[in-house]
Amino acid sequence: MTHSSRDHAAPWGLSCASFRLFTAVSALVGTTSAFGVVKRDIPLLMEKLVLGTVALPNVPGGSFQLLSDAYERGFCRFDLARSYGGGKCEELFGQWLDKSGVNRDDLLLITKGGMGVNRPMCSKESIQSELSASLEALKTDYVDMYMLHRDDPRIPAGQFVEWMNELREDGLIRAWGVSNWNLKRLEQAHDYAISRGLTPPSATSPQLSLAVPSDEVWPTTHSLSCPSKVGEIEWYKANGVEIMGWEALAKGFMAVPTLWREHEVNLSTFHGPDAEIGSETWRMQRIQRAYCTQLNYARRRMATQLAKESGMSLAQVALLYSLAKGEHVSVLVGADRCSHLDEMAAIRDWTLDDEAFNCLTAATKKSSVVSRVAAEIQKAKETTVSLQEKVLVTPSTTQSFNETMISNAAEPVLA
Repeated sequence: MTHSSRDHAAPWGLSCASFRLFTAVSALVGTTSAFGVVKRDIPLLMEKLVLGTVALPNVPGGSFQLLSDAYERGFCRFDLARSYGGGKCEELFGQWLDKSGVNRDDLLLITKGGMGVNRPMCSKESIQSELSASLEALKTDYVDMYMLHRDDPRIPAGQFVEWMNELREDGLIRAWGVSNWNLKRLEQAHDYAISRGLTPPSATSPQLSLAVPSDEVWPTTHSLSCPSKVGEIEWYKANGVEIMGWEALAKGFMAVPTLWREHEVNLSTFHGPDAEIGSETWRMQRIQRAYCTQLNYARRRMATQLAKESGMSLAQVALLYSLAKGEHVSVLVGADRCSHLDEMAAIRDWTLDDEAFNCLTAATKKSSVVSRVAAEIQKAKETTVSLQEKVLVTPSTTQSFNETMISNAAEPVLA
C-alpha cells in the first residue's frame, strides 16, 4: 500500500497532534500500574478499525477528500450498505475508487443488503439484485464481505446459506456474514453450512459499546454490549466468527462527556408516549432510552477520568474497551474530518489494563463488586470453553449451550 510522504513525519502517518498524544500516553504508561492504558505487545491491525460510510453525503469537506485522507492514514476497510443514503453512499465511494488511483486489491470492502422483517420477504433474486446494484455503484467486480443487513426469520437459515454460497461461487463475494442476527439463528446457519461442506458466515455485526443499551436501540437489532453476553462472544471466537460492532460510541454518548447530561434529558423521553416512527423525535427517544441509564453515566464518568489521566479522548477509551472484548472483535468507526481519523488511528498501539476493563464493565470502582463481576465473567468464559470441548459444535448438535452459560453468568449488580 502506497502512502504519502507525510507518513514519515510521525508514527503510523499520524498528524503532529496525534503524535503529541502518542508521546503523552507513552509517558504515562510507565507509571500507571492499574486502571490505565498500556502499550500493546503487537500493534492493532488497521483492519480492526472499519471506517463507516453512512455519513459520506454530508461530509463538510467532501467525501472524496475524506476517503483519500483515510487511506493515507492506513484505513483500508470500509463499511457500506445498499440502504445507506438510498444508495448514495456506495455511489460516492465508487466515484472515489474510480478516480483516486487507489489499488482495489489494497482495500477490503464490506457492503450489506437484505433488510428482512417488516419489508418484502427476502428472496434469492432480491439479494442478487441488490448486490448487483451495489457492485455497479462501487465500480468493482466483487466485495470482500457481503452481509445480510437484517435477519428475515420467515426464511430458514439454511436457505440464506445456500444463496450466499452461490454468490461466493460466482466470484461476486469473497466471504459473507450477518448483521443483527441472534446467536440461535447464526448457529443454525453455521451448522447447516458445516454439515453440507458449504462456507459458513464468518462475521456478525451487532451493537457493541461501552454503553450497554437498556433495550434494542433500533427495531430488529441485536446487541452484545451487556456483560451477560460473554458466552455469545466466546462462541463466535471459538467458531471463527468476527464480531464487527456498530455504534461503538453510542451515537456520541461515549464520545462527548457532556452530551445528554443526566439533568438535561427530558423525563418524557422515558415515560411519555412514543413519537411518530421515523421522526427525529422518535430517533432521539430510541437513542436516549437505550443509552441514558444510570450505569452508562457511571461508565462514562470513569472512562472520562481514564481518558484525562491517559492523555486520550473519551472516544478512544470507549473504542479500546470494545476491542478488549476479544481478538476477534472489530469496531465500526465514523469520521467526517481528518482530526477524527487521527483520533481513531492513534489507538492502534494501546489497550486497557485488566483493572480498567473490569471497572468499566462493572460500572464502579468498588473493589468487591469489580472482583465479583470479573469472577463471574471468567467463570462464564470457562463454562463456554468446557461446553465447547464437550459438544464440539458438530452438525448434529442443535441445542444452544449459550443459554446455559448465560444462566450461570448472574450479574445482579449489572441488571
